[in-house]
Amino acid sequence: MATLTINGRPVTAPAAASVLDAALSAGIEIPRLCHHPELSAWGGCRLCLVEVEGQRAPVPACGLAAKEGMVVTTRSERLTALRREVLDFLLSDHPLHCVICDKAGRCDLQRYAYEFGLLDSSHEKEFSRTLYQDDNAFFIRDHQYCISCTRCVRVCDEIVGATAIEVSQRGFGSYIATPFDAPLVETTCTFCGNCVQVCPTAALLPVERLGKGREWELTHTQTTCPYCGTGCTLDVATRNGEVVYVSGVPGAPANGEFLCTKGRFGLDFTTHAHRLRRPWVRRDLAYALGLVPEPPPAALGRSPLLRPPGLADTHVEVDWETALDLVAEKLAAVVQQDGPDAVGGVGSALATNEDNYVFQKMMRGSIGTNNVDLCARL
Repeated sequence: MATLTINGRPVTAPAAASVLDAALSAGIEIPRLCHHPELSAWGGCRLCLVEVEGQRAPVPACGLAAKEGMVVTTRSERLTALRREVLDFLLSDHPLHCVICDKAGRCDLQRYAYEFGLLDSSHEKEFSRTLYQDDNAFFIRDHQYCISCTRCVRVCDEIVGATAIEVSQRGFGSYIATPFDAPLVETTCTFCGNCVQVCPTAALLPVERLGKGREWELTHTQTTCPYCGTGCTLDVATRNGEVVYVSGVPGAPANGEFLCTKGRFGLDFTTHAHRLRRPWVRRDLAYALGLVPEPPPAALGRSPLLRPPGLADTHVEVDWETALDLVAEKLAAVVQQDGPDAVGGVGSALATNEDNYVFQKMMRGSIGTNNVDLCARL
């Protein structure tokens, strides 16, 4: 442990903590763009510069180890001028499309430009990155909004372990690229979208979010991912009852703020037009039970001149009581004829633990078989 003084306040920091970590833990805000608490320090944005007693020049707080007796200043006229200049340069290479940007209201660069009173850059506008890539179904890469913070590169390497992207070229012409500029589908990218999660601007955005509303028009709800048994925490942004995008929640117990492909991009089924909301029974079985007055057609054409059969052609919608009675009757007939081990059940990770517990109790207690599995185990 080390005790240092930040803005006149004594702050105790654990071993190996940076000055930025110590300040944030004490509730002292320091501007930052390239820093992320789950990633290694990079010190590239220069917004987190602080003054340290005994040192002539300001130093990045994210890469400065907190030491006993250190005296640090995070706010001064000199630091404000330096941070304004950094933001001024960033805005000279960044389109000010805030009025139509999907990230408006949740953009770190916009927030700091507002905080430091920058309407536009005082330098001549010169865009070094204009590439727009939509080579996958999950997220777009709009390089004109990139500020080269390398968060995406570091999360892909340090958290995901895919190492699918890297910094290409040097200086003003540098940009985030795949190896040999290959399409993402030809790289080791898993399309987990964690690069989208940590991006501070609109350089990376989910495809499903584009044009779906501004940040202040969305409702955010925390819930548990319905897929595997890990129990990741999700932040689901919705508008008018429809999912706009999904993100992780910083500090979540199971996953932190990082998600897999399914958790981030797989919730569109919740409001999908083809989602089944009531039970369906095969039309021939429904006719045999007297649920429909007419038998199914003898043959459903698959000629190119005829449409392929849909669900309504082969099945009929019934109420829950009818469906459950039918399932119970069919299961009882199989058990009576072939024994309980002729029946097997597979639970769903989309169901709750309580539902799956009752399901396995039914299989073992009512039917009398241990043939039970769960897709989350696969």
